[in-house]
Amino acid sequence: MSNDPRQYSLTHDNQEISFSLVRSKRKSVGIVVSPDRSVQVRAPLRASKASILEIVHDKADWIARKLAETEQLQPLPTPRNFASGEPVLYLGRQYRLMVLAGQGRPADLLGDYLWVWASPEDDAGQIRRSVEAWYRKRARETLGRYVDKCLGVAAPHGVPQPRHTTIRDMKTRWGTCSPQGRVTLNARLVQVPVFCLEYVVMHELCHLKYHDHGKSFYALLTRCQPDWRGRKEALDRFCLVE
Repeated sequence: MSNDPRQYSLTHDNQEISFSLVRSKRKSVGIVVSPDRSVQVRAPLRASKASILEIVHDKADWIARKLAETEQLQPLPTPRNFASGEPVLYLGRQYRLMVLAGQGRPADLLGDYLWVWASPEDDAGQIRRSVEAWYRKRARETLGRYVDKCLGVAAPHGVPQPRHTTIRDMKTRWGTCSPQGRVTLNARLVQVPVFCLEYVVMHELCHLKYHDHGKSFYALLTRCQPDWRGRKEALDRFCLVE
């Protein structure tokens, strides 16, 4: 254990596993391995440190396996300096950023390039904002279209219309569906291949009928999208955390 009361580590097969401990009003111990390779242990308020450490030790094989899997993830390519030649991704295809002198024009996808016009005094921050504005615009246009397409497939299976659909940037999730019927989709979905995008949309729409991940939910998802497992497997290779 480290001196920090919230940071701990253990050695497993000559590998040191560090983890943070977060206590809350919960009934059992949970372990989360994030794409950035951080490990968080969530425990009840009254659980002893010894019992928590014993559980983590028993789960060490699983934690090590999950950490190894994160090394295979592909971060979505994002420009680092927002200079010409850097990669950008749209619907699974890689393009190149092209920065030209000019101002007053929105970014545009032409040929193999995402063209961005900037004045000489514009810094990388301004170019980044232009790229992000382009992504947001494409997300509103593209994701809305695929929501309609997937709903056309799901509606005959009893899936209702979402009460509201929101598109915004999310750091750790591709999509969510609230019990009140509000679907939220990550704007960055426009970067992954279409078949992955469709999986996320269909998954969240099926939650409009079943709000958990029980057998009924997966049976519905399978009826609406029989090949969802392959789509999910492909999506899981991408990493939101950079």
